[in-house]
Amino acid sequence: MAGVTLFRSVDRAVFVAALTGRLRTAGVDVGLTSAGRFSQAMACCVPTDTTTLYWVARTCLIHDQSDLDAFDSVFAAIFDTDAMPVAPRRRDASRAVVRTTGTVVRQSAPTDAMAGRISTSTHSVIIDEPDDSGPGDDQGALPELLPSGLAELADTPFDQLSADDLDRLGRWLDEVTDDFATRRSRRFRRARHSGSIDLRRTLLAARETGGEPIRLARRRVRRQPRKIVMLADMSGSMESFSRIYLHLMRSLVVHGGAEAFIFSTSLRRVTTQLRDSDPQAAIDRLSDHVVDRFAGTRIAASLGELVASPIWSSAVRGAVVLIASDGWDADPPHMLERRMLRLRRMAHRIVWVNPRSAADDFEPLAGGMAAALPFTDEVLSGHTLNAMREVLASLGDDR
Repeated sequence: MAGVTLFRSVDRAVFVAALTGRLRTAGVDVGLTSAGRFSQAMACCVPTDTTTLYWVARTCLIHDQSDLDAFDSVFAAIFDTDAMPVAPRRRDASRAVVRTTGTVVRQSAPTDAMAGRISTSTHSVIIDEPDDSGPGDDQGALPELLPSGLAELADTPFDQLSADDLDRLGRWLDEVTDDFATRRSRRFRRARHSGSIDLRRTLLAARETGGEPIRLARRRVRRQPRKIVMLADMSGSMESFSRIYLHLMRSLVVHGGAEAFIFSTSLRRVTTQLRDSDPQAAIDRLSDHVVDRFAGTRIAASLGELVASPIWSSAVRGAVVLIASDGWDADPPHMLERRMLRLRRMAHRIVWVNPRSAADDFEPLAGGMAAALPFTDEVLSGHTLNAMREVLASLGDDR
């Protein structure tokens, strides 16, 4: 499962500008180059806690040991709260694990106070740190940017919300569902400065200069949105979560061009029905026309119908497949295992949304969930508004 990041809904550029401004006010000389380096580091080393954020910011922004006291005071003034306690003696910490998703942008040499070893690789920076760091530091999170009317519902499970609240969340999904994964296209687009040389355009332009290629034309690879396919379980065990998942499917269909399917005892394509301009009317109409809604569950048979169809299977190839189900399946587990294996070979990524996984004592004991788990890239809960943001983030390139 993807870890929760501090900057899931925070504009990183605004944060970098605000932090560097506070440091300059405190007397720390932070140049534009350092601020740009910090912004790049935030892309490849997305902080999951305040400790990671501290070391990333300090490595990129501080170049003089005399500025450490001012930097620590500014950082503590911003983040040392009850919700995000700052670990004591952070500067003397000698073992902090900073995980990255790419190459480390820049590393500064350790100071005398940072006695220990620094081990660098493509994926992690390891610094020795004593075990007496402050409790709860890894649990810190920046405030989420949510509308005031939805902030109070952020951590309320969907099965405890009314239909009106779910419709409000559905309208919010229409506004925020706009970040989707892309794929490399076989076509190219024109570029001014960087990119490979476009020989055809260069030679055509050289005809005007006596055959001499005075100016090189360049091109870049064109990227286009990756296909999205969502399947939602409409069985009786998923009754309390079905409406919000229908809202999610409609947002993906309208804004992402996704293909939407619902299943219970059989599979049904509902992409056309969800394109209605009135979301509430579309979902109400769809709920009334589903014959086997809230009946049993046949996940294996439904997935088999999807991957075996000569029409529907084309939408799955190279797509991000989102399956919303609790894993209770009337079909034998070995049937679902075969269907998931075939789906794994066709799809780009498979994200399974199981609202039951939010329980502290959750274990994939259901036969269907246990059979599907080895073939999924992520298993998310999607049972609250904050958990749904993780689901939306899993569909983007910077997940």
